[in-house]
Amino acid sequence: MFKQGLKLTAKIAITTFALYWVFKNTDIDLLWKNITKSDPLFLLLAILSFLLSQLFAAARVNIFFHQIKLSLNKFYNYKLYLVGMFYNVFLPGGIGGEGYKIYFLNKNFGTDKRQLITAIFLDKLSGLWAICLLICSFIPFIEETSFLNIYSFSAIIAGTTVYILLYKIFFKQFFTAFPKAHLHALGLQVMQVACVIFILFALKEDQDNLRLLPYLTLFLASAFMALFPFTIGGLGARELVFLYGSKYLELDPQIAVTLSLLFFAVSAICSLPGGYFIFRPEAIAKEKNSETI
Repeated sequence: MFKQGLKLTAKIAITTFALYWVFKNTDIDLLWKNITKSDPLFLLLAILSFLLSQLFAAARVNIFFHQIKLSLNKFYNYKLYLVGMFYNVFLPGGIGGEGYKIYFLNKNFGTDKRQLITAIFLDKLSGLWAICLLICSFIPFIEETSFLNIYSFSAIIAGTTVYILLYKIFFKQFFTAFPKAHLHALGLQVMQVACVIFILFALKEDQDNLRLLPYLTLFLASAFMALFPFTIGGLGARELVFLYGSKYLELDPQIAVTLSLLFFAVSAICSLPGGYFIFRPEAIAKEKNSETI
């Protein structure tokens, strides 16, 4: 309990300091004005895009579960995924969303904890690959980073080749699922990129002159940072990336930080249904019958 409390305290402290620093270096009144003036139709489209990304994410982890002979009903798995998201966003202390899923599946299905940890680790690793692939694909087309074009394309080819080889050597059990899982990982990131585009459209009136790729690259870089659970649901870490990255890429830092905050709000809204299954765990079990993907 002491260790969990210490972990939660550290997360709250880091998140609070990060947000304090971001708000200290931005105009809070202007941030609020940007949020209140945003177009609700585009925000709704952003929420729908994020919901679609959740479907990709839930299906992706289920692919890895099938490789360890854990066949979950798609709806059952989706509800469990929502619970994990709710834990990560609203209950950041203790075991976290991934830890809860490992505990829950071990208890209810008897699946070996080490296999569950490996499956969830590879699920996260596929997401990391997709993020890095998109970042390297965007960099050559941004004026401020175009000098890195040779390195970016080399990183895509060399990085993916090495990744596949190491994957095949160390995770043979999961290799047959590699193409399908990583296509889902790309689908997830593409839908989250679409979510960010809709938020930008909601914020910017002059959409013809909107520089999309720099904002999208910053978002992907912030998503990379958010994979490391140092803050609550990535809050604070994302905003710092947007704040300092926007200065380097000559973007509007107010729009960049507002974008980050609205993305967190969208993810929080889409995570709320997971709270129902935490307080009504019997509702998950209604769909416990297994099925093949």
